[in-house]
Amino acid sequence: MLGLICCLSFLQSPQTILLYRGAKLDSDPQTPYYACQDTTLSPDFPERSFAQGISLRATPRSRILIRFADLERAIGPHKTIRRAKLVLFPDYIQSPGEIRLFRFRGRWNEGPGMGDANEKTSHGATTWKYQFYSEKGKPKEWKNGGEKYVEKNPSAKASYVPQQNEIVIEGLQKDVQDFYERWYENWGWAIEVTSNVVLNSSEAPPSLRPRLEVEVVDSPTSSGADLSVIYISRFPEYERYDNRGDAYVRMNVNGHESGVMMNPGKADTQKWPKDGEEVRYVAVVKNVGDAPSNGFAYQWLFNDEKVAEGRYEQRIEPGKTVEFEIRSKFLNDSFDHRTQPILFRVTPDAQDALKANDALEIQACALNIGIWVDEGFYESFRKQTNGIGSRAFEDWIQWQFRIWNDVFMTHSRFSFAQDGSRERIRIQKIDIVPNGTLKGGAHIPNDTPTLTYDGEWGFDSSFGEAEKYIQAVRRICDRALLHELSHQIGLIDLYWMNVDPSLPDGTRGKVKLKTNDFVLTRGHFDPYAGLMGGGDTRNDIHIPWAYSIPNEPIEIPALLSPVFEPTQLYSATDVAALNANVGYRRGFYGEFLYSVPDVVIVRCLDYQGIPIPSGTLSFYQMKNGVIQDAPPDFTVDIKNGTALLPNRPTGLEQPFTTLTGHTLKPNPFGRIDVVGTNGVFLVRLDFAGQTEWAFLKVWQLADAYARGNKRAYIQDLRFAVSHRPLKTDNLALKRIVIDKRNSPQSELSKLVDGDASTIFEFAPPPPATGGVPGDATQDWVEIDLGRDRPIGEVRLVVNGDANAFWQKFEIWVYTTGQTVKEAQLFSLEASWSFASAFRSDIDPKNFRVRSVAYRARPLTVRYIRLTNRSSTGGRLAEIEVRETEVVR
Repeated sequence: MLGLICCLSFLQSPQTILLYRGAKLDSDPQTPYYACQDTTLSPDFPERSFAQGISLRATPRSRILIRFADLERAIGPHKTIRRAKLVLFPDYIQSPGEIRLFRFRGRWNEGPGMGDANEKTSHGATTWKYQFYSEKGKPKEWKNGGEKYVEKNPSAKASYVPQQNEIVIEGLQKDVQDFYERWYENWGWAIEVTSNVVLNSSEAPPSLRPRLEVEVVDSPTSSGADLSVIYISRFPEYERYDNRGDAYVRMNVNGHESGVMMNPGKADTQKWPKDGEEVRYVAVVKNVGDAPSNGFAYQWLFNDEKVAEGRYEQRIEPGKTVEFEIRSKFLNDSFDHRTQPILFRVTPDAQDALKANDALEIQACALNIGIWVDEGFYESFRKQTNGIGSRAFEDWIQWQFRIWNDVFMTHSRFSFAQDGSRERIRIQKIDIVPNGTLKGGAHIPNDTPTLTYDGEWGFDSSFGEAEKYIQAVRRICDRALLHELSHQIGLIDLYWMNVDPSLPDGTRGKVKLKTNDFVLTRGHFDPYAGLMGGGDTRNDIHIPWAYSIPNEPIEIPALLSPVFEPTQLYSATDVAALNANVGYRRGFYGEFLYSVPDVVIVRCLDYQGIPIPSGTLSFYQMKNGVIQDAPPDFTVDIKNGTALLPNRPTGLEQPFTTLTGHTLKPNPFGRIDVVGTNGVFLVRLDFAGQTEWAFLKVWQLADAYARGNKRAYIQDLRFAVSHRPLKTDNLALKRIVIDKRNSPQSELSKLVDGDASTIFEFAPPPPATGGVPGDATQDWVEIDLGRDRPIGEVRLVVNGDANAFWQKFEIWVYTTGQTVKEAQLFSLEASWSFASAFRSDIDPKNFRVRSVAYRARPLTVRYIRLTNRSSTGGRLAEIEVRETEVVR
């Protein structure tokens, strides 16, 4: 029978899965693959971390470690690996040689990188000397770059020669099958070479990152007994902070009421076990299969060292549990909750349905979550296989926590957290309760929290569409669940600081401010938002700490780093909050927003990065989630391109420092609301007869603080203005228009006829390459103004679908007597979707008509050419051009 199954599997058409850092997953489209780590261990620099660089430098004396984790999510349940290969992209090969891959059997951590070979390594890094370096405790050393963990025989090998474009190492299917089935044994490979090679790392540009290519086919679903380690509890339990009752002192300041948690309950009670205190760990093993289990062996491992083992000889009936206890002395690491892994593992004597649930690992100092599930939900979940291959709710929820810890916590990386968050979370208990028990927004018994849990969450069969929810999430990362669980450990909905624009009549949107008798139609969503709905997920490791990172799609050379790309994980704000609060029990949230620079200066720039020398800034603060139609909260004058923001009162007589170490002091936002509903300024600029708008958010200041700008910080605000007053006449009206495709004048004239109801259709072009506007592969359209004019504005008008235009384009200008090769760049659009949604002016008489103005320093030109840099076509109603006043 087994031979028949194997034979049938080879008759299937295999599915190919390509894995590298940032790869999109067919199995889980919402959350890409990030769980690839690599580093070099060198005996020449035994204490130096080479992690987080774009290269892996291999010599015959050194060793590279590489690991692809999170394979259950990437591959999907019940798969057989038919073929697997690792593809590496060399930058340099000194001479012909051989590369060998060995299974690596020891725990390691990529960790932060560092620049100076003479310094000690960074906290959390693995090096030739240290298995895990610690700044606060005793580093864990190993010998010869973890040589004892390198298997004796290579898994695979390949030859290479100079000038080779890629190195392909085949025959890795057995290793990958093991990694896939037993996540707890996956520490990747050690790579050794016989001559000097420089390889691209997982931080290199995406096309050069190490790739694991696997071919898989379906394997049959197993039945019978299935032993699962469903959770590990730690006792005794201690209570967290209580944020109910009078914990928050509320006050209305500057028209917004908010609370500061000045009197949390349980503030003076013990929160953690004391150092040296005896604690009990209880592992709960459950038979989640459909047949009785036989006996099994078990092991406890603390810090990867076996501390106890034994056997259990009795049968466990389906649905029944048995507990195993061990006692240990507690060591409280209040700086890093990743350093004390505890693993419990069972080894069944007979056939067991699934290997992935035979072990469970927690961290000793992790925050704890209580999980509740009612009987109806629990039984509904058993109807189909979940993402790791079982039908048990317990396996699914532990898988979600593993994704949370190993992907979101680990791979949300920034300059101040190069290897992600130091926080970890565990499940203290999973309780199955009768239907009707769970109440409230968190679905907990009687809507009453259990204070021994840092947070808790329930799964209630009575809420609407429970079956539909189960079907949607059983085989993917449940982002909504991780979002809600993140609230339980102190993070907030950053999406409260997203500002959806209103229509001119004030309907829809968060902006109610009127200008020229109509409501302003500007808004701002964070374009690189993370799991909590806002902030910036791009890794700023290669960007100077004092640099002001734009919170909108702008192409700037200083930002051209291969790792400065958005992820779908946590934002910098989230990780800064988690790391700042490591060592504190929960019950609080949002206080991290109090940590902003002492002094905030804004630098006003146009969209070419040129300072705006003078003018007035008016600041309208969001209150209760809305920017009201009211006078500005304050105004400041621009002097030499900058303005100092006032530190406004908080309603407190003196600065207040919370139990978590965040100080609310006078600052530009005043009494910062911990949920973020007053954390936005709409900023008006009046300059050279023009009025333009920008947004400033409190999380940007919190990020600046985390990056090291604690005393003072300069935040850039960009405005679409020209540097001289603009005339009102449209110079493009009735002018000559040409395009690359030689379209009929009867069609092209629609762009300059002054009638927004006539639309010109742009066909999708061949792929654009960027560069000079005369590139043969680029689509373009050009207006001849008839003679040279001092131009300050080009305005694009759309009617209908605001997104239906080129997503990326450039505006080039040149004069009479010049060729297009001599054109100057007037403006560059990196995201038309963003600009049309948040920077557009909407016609009060026809809401379908909106326009975006592109303004820059005045240039005297005759020809204006729009060049497509995207692969999309689109529709455009009008191109308007305005000249500036002549300065005499």
